[in-house]
Amino acid sequence: MKIEYITIDAGQRFDAVMPEIPTNSIINKTVTGCGATYAEINAPRHSVIIEPNVPVIEGKMKKHPQILGVFEGVTTEDIIDFLNTNYNDGYLKIMTTPESFPKVRSAMIQTHTDMHGEWFMLFDECERTIQDAGYRGSITLPMDDFFRCKQKAMVSATPIIPSDPRFEQQGFTMKILRPTYDHKPKMLLIHTNDTVGWVRTLMGQVKGKGHPLCIFLNSTDTIHRMICTYKIEKRCKVFCSYESVKKLRKRDFSRAYSSLEELDEINFFTSRFFSAVDIELPTTACVLIVTDLSFAAHTVIDPTTEAVQIVGRFRNGVEDAAHIFSTNKEMPCKSREEIATRLEECEAVYKQVLQIEASGAGCDTRAQALEGMDYKRFMNADGTRNWFMWDNAYDDERIKRYYTDAELVREEYAKAFHTDCAEHIYPLSDCDRLQRINPRLKMKDLFREIVRQLEILEQNRTWNEYYFLREEIQSQVPMMVDAYYALGAAEIERHNYNMNAIGKQIQENESQQLLTSEKVCGEVYAQLKTGDKLPVCAVNRFMNDLIMRFGIPYRKKVTAKMIGIYFEYKEVRTNKQRLIELGKRII
Repeated sequence: MKIEYITIDAGQRFDAVMPEIPTNSIINKTVTGCGATYAEINAPRHSVIIEPNVPVIEGKMKKHPQILGVFEGVTTEDIIDFLNTNYNDGYLKIMTTPESFPKVRSAMIQTHTDMHGEWFMLFDECERTIQDAGYRGSITLPMDDFFRCKQKAMVSATPIIPSDPRFEQQGFTMKILRPTYDHKPKMLLIHTNDTVGWVRTLMGQVKGKGHPLCIFLNSTDTIHRMICTYKIEKRCKVFCSYESVKKLRKRDFSRAYSSLEELDEINFFTSRFFSAVDIELPTTACVLIVTDLSFAAHTVIDPTTEAVQIVGRFRNGVEDAAHIFSTNKEMPCKSREEIATRLEECEAVYKQVLQIEASGAGCDTRAQALEGMDYKRFMNADGTRNWFMWDNAYDDERIKRYYTDAELVREEYAKAFHTDCAEHIYPLSDCDRLQRINPRLKMKDLFREIVRQLEILEQNRTWNEYYFLREEIQSQVPMMVDAYYALGAAEIERHNYNMNAIGKQIQENESQQLLTSEKVCGEVYAQLKTGDKLPVCAVNRFMNDLIMRFGIPYRKKVTAKMIGIYFEYKEVRTNKQRLIELGKRII
């Protein structure tokens, strides 16, 4: 693809260097928020603008009420009314999600509107057609119509060059804006095996400074776990998909929204809000990106696309930005060549199945075989290759590979940011935290794991996370923690991690502690003295009364020999009875 460079100065808007987005171009605007979408909204032509998510469209509609936003809930009839009512009133602007694009196409067909010949189609934040294709195949629904349009372009500050051959066939050009100034933002990179602890630390540093904390983390489950761990239910909001909003509300967390609302002190965002959305605040924001591989592998972030987009969301600027991330050197990753070989093999098999005679029993056999093939999602409905799915497979593995080594993450970040780097590796990690809630562990194995972690924790009492972790473990497995601090690791191991045996040992120890308490000893020594000679039955009765009076949970049989806790003694026999003679005090 041919590449052209265009310079842009500090403070210059997009339309100052490119008055009109040229057709058959992929625009790399390099700088977020420079006004490329704004330029098309105001361009003197009819436009269909494809946006990746609903919040983007809602934000643009507030600023530009002449736009028709098309997403779930907007009908084909609504679009037809818009076209019929406004066609002679100037240039029309329709902004739609990829999933709702078929409604736009249907409305234009019904109104005899020549979309392919008379309208300009713009794919905004175009890297999402590749990055999201793996879990959201519908994002490429408009592509065939896109290539049929005479006037079309893609735009992003972080585009990924697609491999679809139609770009070359139609003579697309990559136009790159080259800033004449230092446009790279700052980013603090914290590599750690304790992301939960470091998020807590940065929350504490930001608290009370007057800047909202915006945490970008692409896992609703991990977000909810953090909210519960930090006990911040009343101090935070979560911005995520409508499906995730429903999931969180089922878990009794009501402060979740699928559209942008007024921010709180702490705010979580999933990938729905990573790009294109304008977040306008009266002050600068503190931005925190989190990648926690132990809980969710899909929290990996591409430093040169997603991280750039995240920082670029804030129209009033960013106070501080940091990315807390973990790595996993064992994470399986494939090279581009390995992926291509695998996909080509799958495609060959898929095409062989397609050649099964499509009549009679053969038709059913073929349909069942195709339906059961994973490769089906890499093909378009017409049987051609879905190039965006292939690109997605390449892109996923590329990003995963960075997170096998912290240095690879740092190197990639350095291409788009001025970075400061820190490394904090601790004796207990996120993986240890995950083990504590592992449902596959048997009770005895869980107990052994808890004791191991508590031993490590007690050897590192100066660690900032010591009290937080101890409280967290206590809340998860209180009986095991109590047993550890009552008996110690060696005694628990001696009982082979048997909770029943350990429980009895703890009760026995507690009884012993109560029997030797200052109050009980005072009562014994007030009534008995060295040299006293008492019948065995009297001593037995005395010990029973003592245990009952002080409510001591003694489970064994009470005998006169228990007086040996308090006195040295010897048994004396007379002709008539057995006596106990008390010797020297023991306590």
